[in-house]
Amino acid sequence: MKIKIQTLNVQNAKDEYKNFGGRVIHKPDLVFSCYSPSYVLTNEDIRWVSELTKNEAKRVLTVAGSGDQPLFYAMNGAKNIDTFDISFCSKVVMDIKSAAIKKLTREEYINMIFGLYNSTSISNIPEVSKIISDIPRNTAYFIKEMAGYPICGNGLNPEYYKDIIPTAEEYEIMRHNISAPFKFIWSDIENLHTQLHNEYDVINLSNIFEYMTPKQMHNTLISLRNYVKPKGYIIAQTGSLGIATNNKAFYEASQKFKRWARMGHLKKDETNANSEEIAVLQRTR
Repeated sequence: MKIKIQTLNVQNAKDEYKNFGGRVIHKPDLVFSCYSPSYVLTNEDIRWVSELTKNEAKRVLTVAGSGDQPLFYAMNGAKNIDTFDISFCSKVVMDIKSAAIKKLTREEYINMIFGLYNSTSISNIPEVSKIISDIPRNTAYFIKEMAGYPICGNGLNPEYYKDIIPTAEEYEIMRHNISAPFKFIWSDIENLHTQLHNEYDVINLSNIFEYMTPKQMHNTLISLRNYVKPKGYIIAQTGSLGIATNNKAFYEASQKFKRWARMGHLKKDETNANSEEIAVLQRTR
């Protein structure tokens, strides 16, 4: 699916949802779309992946996702972070989190995460009401207009991913390192390169390649390779399912780049055969 540069349209957003037995849900046939609900916690361990380039990756492009991806890269020293996602709702949760970390206690932040997942009227969440004036205007407008819609209700209950929540120490580092909302590029992966103007030390493509064929992966790498700095990385990171299969497909799609880059896999725990794993393409010329 190809998506052009988007303009925020609340009616279009509402049209992606339907009333099902008295409950408003996102239409199942749309899956990932311009206004599909965001996740409130990532289902992958962005902590160890972002730490691999700690203090080395100053400019990063990553999925906006649940907002955890840019937060952890900022914690690990990235100074310029651009984010992208197919859904505007990912910008919503990302803007809320980056503003909350500056103002709320960690306990309030955790309460807010569960509130985001369970609520259809986000502006009524006590913690959100404290920061609503600190988030970008278009995000605040969207939150208000989408009252009654589960725009942050994707995936499993955050109870299953509590280990992703920043620790007390991480929370304070994030608070110190984050000074403004992250830049958001509203695009699907196919058109992302048409909106890029920088070279990056790291491009993190988390939870994307699970839904692509090797040919689509190859085309994505072609479109993005000119936006990676020499010695920079494209990282393919997947969620908890199908890691080995999808990273193998990424590796196969990367073979045609042998003269331009080197490819490899990294495990979180090399002693554990079932450990989380990422595939990496590093530009060499």
